[in-house]
Amino acid sequence: MSGSESLIAYRRESSSRLLFGSSWSESVRDLGPRRLLIADASLAKWVTETAQETGAEAVLSLPLGEAAKNLESVARVYAWLGEQKTTRDTVLVSMGGGVATDLLGFSAATYLRGIRWVAVSTTLLGQVDAAIGGKVGVNLPFGKNLVGAFHLPDIVVLDPRFLTTLPANEWRTGLGEIIKSALIAGDPLYRQVGQLPMPGPQTLDVWQPVIREAAMLKVSIVNQDPFESGPRMFLNFGHTIAHALENLWGYGVVSHGEAVSLGTLAALRLSERVLGLDPAVRAHVEEWVRQWGLPLTLPRTVDFDALWERLHRDKKARAHGLTWVLLKQPGSPELVSGVERELVYEAFRSIL
Repeated sequence: MSGSESLIAYRRESSSRLLFGSSWSESVRDLGPRRLLIADASLAKWVTETAQETGAEAVLSLPLGEAAKNLESVARVYAWLGEQKTTRDTVLVSMGGGVATDLLGFSAATYLRGIRWVAVSTTLLGQVDAAIGGKVGVNLPFGKNLVGAFHLPDIVVLDPRFLTTLPANEWRTGLGEIIKSALIAGDPLYRQVGQLPMPGPQTLDVWQPVIREAAMLKVSIVNQDPFESGPRMFLNFGHTIAHALENLWGYGVVSHGEAVSLGTLAALRLSERVLGLDPAVRAHVEEWVRQWGLPLTLPRTVDFDALWERLHRDKKARAHGLTWVLLKQPGSPELVSGVERELVYEAFRSIL
Protein backbone atom coordinates (compact mmCIF):
# COMPACT_ATOMS: atom_id res chain seq x y z
CA MET A 1 0.00 0.00 0.00
CA SER A 2 3.01 2.29 0.55
CA GLY A 3 3.17 5.06 -2.01
CA SER A 4 -0.18 4.38 -3.66
CA GLU A 5 -2.55 7.25 -4.24
CA SER A 6 -6.07 7.99 -5.36
CA LEU A 7 -7.27 11.14 -7.13
CA ILE A 8 -10.40 12.53 -5.53
CA ALA A 9 -12.23 15.15 -7.63
CA TYR A 10 -14.60 17.11 -5.39
CA ARG A 11 -15.66 19.53 -8.10
CA ARG A 12 -14.46 20.31 -11.56
CA GLU A 13 -12.24 23.28 -10.69
CA SER A 14 -10.49 21.74 -7.68
CA SER A 15 -9.24 18.40 -6.45
CA SER A 16 -7.38 16.70 -3.62
CA ARG A 17 -5.15 13.67 -3.68
CA LEU A 18 -5.43 11.13 -0.90
CA LEU A 19 -1.99 9.57 -0.44
CA PHE A 20 -1.79 6.29 1.48
CA GLY A 21 1.55 5.03 2.72
CA SER A 22 4.93 6.63 3.35
CA SER A 23 6.06 7.71 -0.16
CA TRP A 24 4.44 11.12 -0.34
CA SER A 25 7.09 13.81 0.28
CA GLU A 26 8.02 14.22 -3.39
CA SER A 27 4.39 14.93 -4.27
CA VAL A 28 4.35 17.70 -1.65
CA ARG A 29 7.60 19.18 -2.97
CA ASP A 30 6.09 19.34 -6.46
CA LEU A 31 3.22 21.61 -5.37
CA GLY A 32 5.09 24.90 -5.29
CA PRO A 33 8.41 26.71 -4.90
CA ARG A 34 8.10 27.32 -1.14
CA ARG A 35 6.77 25.22 1.70
CA LEU A 36 6.16 26.20 5.33
CA LEU A 37 5.42 23.61 8.00
CA ILE A 38 3.16 24.16 11.03
CA ALA A 39 2.94 21.19 13.38
CA ASP A 40 1.33 20.16 16.61
CA ALA A 41 3.89 20.69 19.36
CA SER A 42 3.38 17.12 20.56
CA LEU A 43 4.92 15.72 17.35
CA ALA A 44 8.57 16.47 18.08
CA LYS A 45 9.51 12.91 17.04
CA TRP A 46 8.30 13.52 13.49
CA VAL A 47 8.69 17.25 12.84
CA THR A 48 12.38 17.43 11.91
CA GLU A 49 12.11 14.43 9.59
CA THR A 50 8.98 15.81 7.91
CA ALA A 51 10.54 19.25 7.45
CA GLN A 52 13.54 17.66 5.73
CA GLU A 53 11.42 15.37 3.56
CA THR A 54 9.16 18.18 2.36
CA GLY A 55 11.88 20.81 2.06
CA ALA A 56 10.07 23.20 4.39
CA GLU A 57 11.88 26.54 4.75
CA ALA A 58 10.62 27.19 8.28
CA VAL A 59 8.72 25.35 11.01
CA LEU A 60 6.28 26.59 13.64
CA SER A 61 5.21 24.26 16.48
CA LEU A 62 1.95 25.05 18.26
CA PRO A 63 -0.04 23.37 21.04
CA LEU A 64 -3.03 22.17 19.03
CA GLY A 65 -5.50 20.66 21.46
CA GLU A 66 -9.23 21.33 21.16
CA ALA A 67 -8.97 24.25 23.60
CA ALA A 68 -6.63 26.01 21.14
CA LYS A 69 -9.01 25.78 18.18
CA ASN A 70 -10.00 29.44 18.26
CA LEU A 71 -9.46 32.78 16.56
CA GLU A 72 -6.61 33.68 18.91
CA SER A 73 -4.59 30.75 17.54
CA VAL A 74 -5.49 31.75 13.98
CA ALA A 75 -4.12 35.24 14.67
CA ARG A 76 -0.87 33.68 15.87
CA VAL A 77 -0.63 31.69 12.62
CA TYR A 78 -1.31 34.83 10.57
CA ALA A 79 1.47 36.67 12.37
CA TRP A 80 3.96 33.88 11.66
CA LEU A 81 2.94 33.65 8.00
CA GLY A 82 3.52 37.37 7.76
CA GLU A 83 6.97 37.04 9.33
CA GLN A 84 7.82 34.37 6.76
CA LYS A 85 6.81 36.70 3.91
CA THR A 86 4.24 34.20 2.70
CA THR A 87 3.10 34.70 -0.90
CA ARG A 88 0.21 33.27 -2.89
CA ASP A 89 2.42 30.48 -4.27
CA THR A 90 3.60 29.36 -0.80
CA VAL A 91 2.30 25.95 0.31
CA LEU A 92 1.33 25.52 3.98
CA VAL A 93 2.00 22.00 5.25
CA SER A 94 -0.24 21.23 8.24
CA MET A 95 0.89 18.39 10.48
CA GLY A 96 -1.27 17.04 13.29
CA GLY A 97 -4.70 15.71 14.12
CA GLY A 98 -8.19 17.05 13.55
CA VAL A 99 -7.55 20.36 15.31
CA ALA A 100 -4.53 21.01 13.10
CA THR A 101 -6.57 20.27 10.00
CA ASP A 102 -9.42 22.56 11.05
CA LEU A 103 -7.38 25.47 12.40
CA LEU A 104 -4.51 25.49 9.91
CA GLY A 105 -6.80 24.74 6.97
CA PHE A 106 -8.91 27.74 7.99
CA SER A 107 -5.77 29.87 8.26
CA ALA A 108 -4.76 28.78 4.75
CA ALA A 109 -8.27 29.52 3.45
CA THR A 110 -8.25 33.09 4.72
CA TYR A 111 -4.62 34.29 4.55
CA LEU A 112 -4.07 36.25 1.31
CA ARG A 113 -7.63 35.15 0.44
CA GLY A 114 -6.43 31.58 0.21
CA ILE A 115 -3.14 29.74 -0.17
CA ARG A 116 -2.50 26.10 -1.07
CA TRP A 117 -2.10 23.64 1.75
CA VAL A 118 -1.38 20.01 2.58
CA ALA A 119 -2.92 18.00 5.44
CA VAL A 120 -0.41 15.56 6.94
CA SER A 121 -2.76 13.67 9.23
CA THR A 122 -1.10 12.05 12.26
CA THR A 123 -4.11 10.73 14.23
CA LEU A 124 -6.79 8.13 13.66
CA LEU A 125 -9.46 10.85 13.89
CA GLY A 126 -7.74 12.86 11.19
CA GLN A 127 -7.11 9.93 8.87
CA VAL A 128 -10.68 8.64 8.86
CA ASP A 129 -12.51 11.95 8.98
CA ALA A 130 -11.16 15.37 9.91
CA ALA A 131 -8.42 15.75 7.29
CA ILE A 132 -10.69 14.84 4.37
CA GLY A 133 -13.16 17.07 2.58
CA GLY A 134 -11.85 20.60 3.01
CA LYS A 135 -14.28 21.67 5.73
CA VAL A 136 -12.13 23.89 7.97
CA GLY A 137 -12.88 26.18 10.90
CA VAL A 138 -12.59 27.10 14.55
CA ASN A 139 -14.78 27.20 17.65
CA LEU A 140 -16.45 30.19 19.26
CA PRO A 141 -17.34 30.36 22.97
CA PHE A 142 -20.99 29.63 22.16
CA GLY A 143 -20.58 26.92 19.51
CA LYS A 144 -18.29 24.42 17.78
CA ASN A 145 -16.92 25.07 14.28
CA LEU A 146 -19.12 28.14 13.80
CA VAL A 147 -16.44 30.13 11.94
CA GLY A 148 -15.15 28.28 8.93
CA ALA A 149 -14.83 27.75 5.20
CA PHE A 150 -14.61 25.09 2.52
CA HIS A 151 -10.97 25.00 1.39
CA LEU A 152 -9.65 21.74 -0.04
CA PRO A 153 -6.07 20.68 0.63
CA ASP A 154 -4.10 19.77 -2.47
CA ILE A 155 -2.94 16.58 -0.75
CA VAL A 156 -4.14 14.59 2.26
CA VAL A 157 -1.40 12.33 3.65
CA LEU A 158 -2.54 9.14 5.40
CA ASP A 159 0.75 7.63 6.53
CA PRO A 160 0.39 4.70 8.99
CA ARG A 161 3.82 5.46 10.51
CA PHE A 162 2.29 8.30 12.49
CA LEU A 163 -0.28 6.01 14.09
CA THR A 164 2.37 3.75 15.63
CA THR A 165 3.15 6.31 18.35
CA LEU A 166 -0.40 7.35 19.21
CA PRO A 167 -1.38 7.12 22.89
CA ALA A 168 -4.45 5.03 23.76
CA ASN A 169 -6.69 8.07 24.26
CA GLU A 170 -6.01 9.21 20.68
CA TRP A 171 -7.03 5.82 19.33
CA ARG A 172 -10.31 6.10 21.26
CA THR A 173 -10.90 9.58 19.88
CA GLY A 174 -10.77 8.22 16.35
CA LEU A 175 -12.98 5.25 17.17
CA GLY A 176 -15.98 7.53 17.64
CA GLU A 177 -15.70 8.51 13.96
CA ILE A 178 -15.13 4.94 12.79
CA ILE A 179 -18.31 3.81 14.57
CA LYS A 180 -20.19 6.63 12.87
CA SER A 181 -18.78 5.65 9.48
CA ALA A 182 -19.75 2.00 9.96
CA LEU A 183 -23.31 2.94 10.88
CA ILE A 184 -23.96 5.23 7.94
CA ALA A 185 -22.15 2.92 5.48
CA GLY A 186 -23.69 -0.38 6.54
CA ASP A 187 -22.13 -3.65 5.37
CA PRO A 188 -19.41 -4.60 4.73
CA LEU A 189 -17.83 -1.86 6.90
CA TYR A 190 -20.41 -2.31 9.69
CA ARG A 191 -19.68 -6.04 9.84
CA GLN A 192 -15.88 -5.53 9.66
CA VAL A 193 -15.76 -3.02 12.52
CA GLY A 194 -17.72 -5.29 14.82
CA GLN A 195 -15.12 -8.03 14.44
CA LEU A 196 -11.99 -6.00 15.20
CA PRO A 197 -9.95 -5.89 18.43
CA MET A 198 -8.95 -2.75 20.30
CA PRO A 199 -6.83 -0.74 17.87
CA GLY A 200 -3.24 0.10 18.63
CA PRO A 201 0.28 -0.31 17.26
CA GLN A 202 0.06 -4.11 17.64
CA THR A 203 -3.21 -4.36 15.69
CA LEU A 204 -2.58 -1.63 13.12
CA ASP A 205 -2.26 -4.10 10.23
CA VAL A 206 -5.78 -5.47 10.74
CA TRP A 207 -7.21 -1.96 11.18
CA GLN A 208 -5.58 -0.45 8.08
CA PRO A 209 -8.23 -1.75 5.62
CA VAL A 210 -10.98 -0.26 7.82
CA ILE A 211 -9.13 3.06 8.10
CA ARG A 212 -8.82 3.19 4.34
CA GLU A 213 -12.47 2.19 3.83
CA ALA A 214 -13.67 4.90 6.25
CA ALA A 215 -11.54 7.49 4.46
CA MET A 216 -12.91 6.50 1.06
CA LEU A 217 -16.47 6.54 2.43
CA LYS A 218 -16.05 10.17 3.36
CA VAL A 219 -14.57 10.93 -0.05
CA SER A 220 -17.55 9.36 -1.82
CA ILE A 221 -20.03 11.38 0.25
CA VAL A 222 -18.10 14.64 -0.15
CA ASN A 223 -17.99 14.08 -3.92
CA GLN A 224 -21.80 14.02 -3.96
CA ASP A 225 -22.20 17.14 -1.81
CA PRO A 226 -19.03 19.23 -1.39
CA PHE A 227 -20.75 22.13 0.40
CA GLU A 228 -22.88 20.17 2.89
CA SER A 229 -26.32 20.99 1.59
CA GLY A 230 -27.59 17.40 1.59
CA PRO A 231 -25.95 13.96 1.86
CA ARG A 232 -22.74 15.31 3.41
CA MET A 233 -24.79 16.07 6.51
CA PHE A 234 -24.95 12.29 7.07
CA LEU A 235 -21.34 12.53 8.25
CA ASN A 236 -22.64 14.41 11.30
CA PHE A 237 -24.44 11.35 12.66
CA GLY A 238 -23.96 11.40 16.44
CA HIS A 239 -22.39 14.85 16.32
CA THR A 240 -25.41 17.01 17.15
CA ILE A 241 -25.50 16.06 20.82
CA ALA A 242 -21.70 15.54 20.83
CA HIS A 243 -21.00 19.15 19.84
CA ALA A 244 -23.49 20.46 22.39
CA LEU A 245 -21.84 18.39 25.14
CA GLU A 246 -18.38 19.66 24.18
CA ASN A 247 -19.61 23.22 24.33
CA LEU A 248 -21.32 22.71 27.70
CA TRP A 249 -18.30 21.08 29.34
CA GLY A 250 -15.66 23.22 27.67
CA TYR A 251 -13.59 22.24 24.65
CA GLY A 252 -10.94 19.69 25.47
CA VAL A 253 -12.51 18.55 28.78
CA VAL A 254 -13.57 15.32 27.08
CA SER A 255 -12.17 14.05 23.79
CA HIS A 256 -14.14 14.52 20.61
CA GLY A 257 -14.33 10.75 20.25
CA GLU A 258 -15.86 10.32 23.71
CA ALA A 259 -18.45 12.99 22.96
CA VAL A 260 -19.27 11.40 19.58
CA SER A 261 -19.63 7.99 21.23
CA LEU A 262 -22.22 9.38 23.64
CA GLY A 263 -23.93 11.36 20.89
CA THR A 264 -24.08 8.26 18.70
CA LEU A 265 -25.77 6.17 21.41
CA ALA A 266 -28.34 8.92 21.94
CA ALA A 267 -28.91 9.25 18.18
CA LEU A 268 -29.46 5.49 17.91
CA ARG A 269 -32.06 5.64 20.67
CA LEU A 270 -33.76 8.55 18.91
CA SER A 271 -33.63 6.60 15.64
CA GLU A 272 -35.50 3.72 17.31
CA ARG A 273 -38.33 6.04 18.34
CA VAL A 274 -38.52 8.11 15.14
CA LEU A 275 -37.54 5.71 12.33
CA GLY A 276 -38.08 2.29 13.91
CA LEU A 277 -34.40 1.28 14.00
CA ASP A 278 -33.90 -2.24 15.38
CA PRO A 279 -32.68 -1.90 19.03
CA ALA A 280 -30.17 -4.69 18.30
CA VAL A 281 -28.07 -2.12 16.43
CA ARG A 282 -27.68 -0.02 19.57
CA ALA A 283 -26.84 -3.17 21.54
CA HIS A 284 -24.06 -3.99 19.06
CA VAL A 285 -22.63 -0.49 19.27
CA GLU A 286 -22.77 -0.52 23.06
CA GLU A 287 -20.66 -3.69 22.96
CA TRP A 288 -18.08 -1.99 20.71
CA VAL A 289 -18.03 1.03 23.01
CA ARG A 290 -17.55 -1.16 26.07
CA GLN A 291 -14.82 -3.21 24.42
CA TRP A 292 -12.86 -0.16 23.26
CA GLY A 293 -13.07 1.81 26.49
CA LEU A 294 -15.38 4.60 25.31
CA PRO A 295 -18.05 5.92 27.71
CA LEU A 296 -21.56 4.46 27.76
CA THR A 297 -22.95 7.19 30.02
CA LEU A 298 -22.30 10.86 30.68
CA PRO A 299 -19.27 11.31 32.94
CA ARG A 300 -20.77 14.39 34.62
CA THR A 301 -24.08 16.12 35.27
CA VAL A 302 -25.74 17.84 32.33
CA ASP A 303 -28.76 20.13 32.54
CA PHE A 304 -31.06 19.21 29.66
CA ASP A 305 -32.43 22.76 29.28
CA ALA A 306 -28.88 24.03 28.76
CA LEU A 307 -28.17 21.18 26.34
CA TRP A 308 -31.36 21.90 24.39
CA GLU A 309 -30.40 25.55 24.02
CA ARG A 310 -26.97 24.61 22.67
CA LEU A 311 -28.44 22.06 20.28
CA HIS A 312 -30.13 24.92 18.47
CA ARG A 313 -26.80 26.66 17.87
CA ASP A 314 -25.73 23.66 15.78
CA LYS A 315 -24.69 24.29 12.16
CA LYS A 316 -27.60 22.10 11.01
CA ALA A 317 -30.16 24.35 12.70
CA ARG A 318 -32.49 26.17 10.32
CA ALA A 319 -35.37 28.62 10.72
CA HIS A 320 -37.80 25.69 11.05
CA GLY A 321 -35.69 24.06 13.76
CA LEU A 322 -32.96 21.46 14.05
CA THR A 323 -32.23 18.84 11.39
CA TRP A 324 -31.19 15.50 12.88
CA VAL A 325 -29.19 12.75 11.19
CA LEU A 326 -30.94 9.51 12.17
CA LEU A 327 -30.64 5.89 11.09
CA LYS A 328 -33.36 3.65 9.66
CA GLN A 329 -30.93 0.73 9.53
CA PRO A 330 -27.14 0.48 9.11
CA GLY A 331 -26.38 1.99 5.73
CA SER A 332 -29.62 4.01 5.60
CA PRO A 333 -29.20 7.43 7.27
CA GLU A 334 -31.92 10.05 6.92
CA LEU A 335 -32.26 13.78 7.62
CA VAL A 336 -35.20 14.40 9.95
CA SER A 337 -36.62 17.74 11.03
CA GLY A 338 -39.23 18.63 13.61
CA VAL A 339 -38.25 16.04 16.23
CA GLU A 340 -40.16 16.75 19.43
CA ARG A 341 -38.32 17.91 22.51
CA GLU A 342 -39.78 15.03 24.55
CA LEU A 343 -38.23 12.45 22.23
CA VAL A 344 -34.84 14.16 22.41
CA TYR A 345 -35.11 14.19 26.21
CA GLU A 346 -35.87 10.47 26.21
CA ALA A 347 -32.78 9.81 24.07
CA PHE A 348 -30.73 12.02 26.37
CA ARG A 349 -31.90 10.02 29.40
CA SER A 350 -30.61 6.83 27.75
CA ILE A 351 -27.02 8.01 28.27
CA LEU A 352 -27.43 9.35 31.80
